[in-house]
Amino acid sequence: MKKLLIFTLAFCLATSIVAQTEKEVFTIEKEIKHLPVISQGSTGTCWSFATTSFIESEIIRTGMPETDLSEMFFVYYGYLNKAKQYLMYQGNNNFGQGGQAHDVFDVLRTEGAVPQAAFEGEKIEGKYQHGKLVAEVKSEVDSLNRKRKDFDVEDLDSIESILKKHMGKIPGRIKTGDGRENPVEFLQQLKINPDDYVEITSYSHHPFYQPFVLEVPDNWAHALYYNVPLNELIEIMDYALNNGYSVCWDGDTSEKTFTHKKGKADVDEKHIGEVDQELRQKTYFNRTTTDDHLMHIVGLSKDSKGRKCYYTKNSWGTTSNEFGGYLHMTEDYVQLKTVAIMVHKNAVPKQIQQKLKW
Repeated sequence: MKKLLIFTLAFCLATSIVAQTEKEVFTIEKEIKHLPVISQGSTGTCWSFATTSFIESEIIRTGMPETDLSEMFFVYYGYLNKAKQYLMYQGNNNFGQGGQAHDVFDVLRTEGAVPQAAFEGEKIEGKYQHGKLVAEVKSEVDSLNRKRKDFDVEDLDSIESILKKHMGKIPGRIKTGDGRENPVEFLQQLKINPDDYVEITSYSHHPFYQPFVLEVPDNWAHALYYNVPLNELIEIMDYALNNGYSVCWDGDTSEKTFTHKKGKADVDEKHIGEVDQELRQKTYFNRTTTDDHLMHIVGLSKDSKGRKCYYTKNSWGTTSNEFGGYLHMTEDYVQLKTVAIMVHKNAVPKQIQQKLKW
């Protein structure tokens, strides 16, 4: 009995060690240069973190020095833009922490950009926490919306006051190697033209090869997305990654098969190899595919079974999983759960560009 007990304990201990150390092995086949994983903290600002990371890779791709940009700069102005839109629609527009890749580019067009060192934004106990900020901004924008006299939709001083209190003051000028530049001048030095980038999706309830307003709540700006068939969406992503361009990804992360801790996102077994335009459309219409999260795809990989994956940089910090904050999304998952992508126009194959006629 004693020997049996010892054997049982030894077996349980060995099984426990295997369970703790079991980790799928992925092979990275293509990797685009990018900056390290960071954390968005307790905020709903993945749209800024993913898109900023995407821009940082674009800066490197064009031959410029690595530049760590401020995510919170885009968040700050994003709230102002969102507040104005909310008031323009008399409160009948989405207002929250969420956003899309184009929200960052809309700020780039008008306000420029700044380095992270120039505007880090305020942290609480070492991490971003925007609960109080959002509550105060929403309360104030609703108060402004109720006004009937002495109202000016462009008077957002009270909103900006709240942003300054919780995020800090935006710098007027930044010290650079060329002297002191304002954010617009700083962006010009980076040689990033916002008009060179497009957002693309794939849904059959709108004509293919024509732009349409993507119907997701976080598209509060009602921006246009180009529409292509599913096979061409994947073709664009593969072409981009194989030619030195990264991809800003927007999609669903609510599935049980999205297991960030294990570093992998996959579909149910019954859908492996079976994802098509019809299934994709069905899950969009029945809301099992929802617009949850933006991440930065920085390469291609293979899982332990040799299946193609997309090597993805998340913004949940380096300690969020055993892969340093990265994960691998299978091609099946990407086909089914991608809501939209952003890429440089030159990352789109020529034959598809001709169909889109931009």
